[in-house]
Amino acid sequence: MAFKSPHVALVSFSVEIGADGMTNVMLIETDLHLNARPPGYDAAAVQRLVRDARDYLAGNADQVVALIRLVSNRGGQT
Repeated sequence: MAFKSPHVALVSFSVEIGADGMTNVMLIETDLHLNARPPGYDAAAVQRLVRDARDYLAGNADQVVALIRLVSNRGGQT
């Protein structure tokens, strides 16, 4: 089942390789500001996206993901 949630532009899966081994990552690109400083920051929407991603992984046992990474496609993330 595909992951769906408001404010999601793209979902992909990747592997990070470090000294301690490999980590499976769910990468979610969003149109939300993730930095609390811009006036358009919506904490409730960000928390909903996090909750939806966690619920998705919990309900899809075939996804062996250890990390969820959110990336904003919005400007002004300074």
